[in-house]
Amino acid sequence: TDHLNTPNKRLQGKEQLVPQLYVHMKAFRAKLRLFESQLRNFNVAHFPTLTEINAHFQMPSSLQRFQDFSVIEKEITLFAAPFSMDAKEVEESLQLELIEIQCDDSLKNQHQLLSLPDFYRSLEKAKFPLTRRHAKRMMSLFGSTYICEQTFSLLTLNKSRLRTRTTDSHLRDVLRISTTKLTPDLPAILQTKAQHHCSH
Repeated sequence: TDHLNTPNKRLQGKEQLVPQLYVHMKAFRAKLRLFESQLRNFNVAHFPTLTEINAHFQMPSSLQRFQDFSVIEKEITLFAAPFSMDAKEVEESLQLELIEIQCDDSLKNQHQLLSLPDFYRSLEKAKFPLTRRHAKRMMSLFGSTYICEQTFSLLTLNKSRLRTRTTDSHLRDVLRISTTKLTPDLPAILQTKAQHHCSH
């Protein structure tokens, strides 16, 4: 069961982009195929605690769950590894920008040094608008339910029976603050809101 639970562990956690999750899914899918073929031949090399196998045992089809990833495989590869992608293989609107990126050695160095979000942020807006838009789309994809589950937990924590007067507007603001990684510049904000009150 450790082999089968590994993807669940790897899919949870913060700051995982779709390409990383897709790698986990591809590896898991390949392992499932290997397990299936070995178990059909009663080979339990990867399941040492399994001592008896029913001759009619069928591996459950977990592959259906990952079909959505295969539909956008080229888009994921373009986002994760633009320098290894053939321009003929990508959407026509992105082909010319991709060629510009691939011919620029300084961008290739940046791609190796920076994280994917930072690399795409570093691209000139005027020169690579469609590539940047594609990257934003890829970064906004939810590869797992982790973020949703985390937000729901925060929602139930903040909207308890002890806080029944919390309005939807306040709750939205609390969730926004609870889930963001941005740090507000409080001194600057307070300075803009400063008001002088005369003492009574």
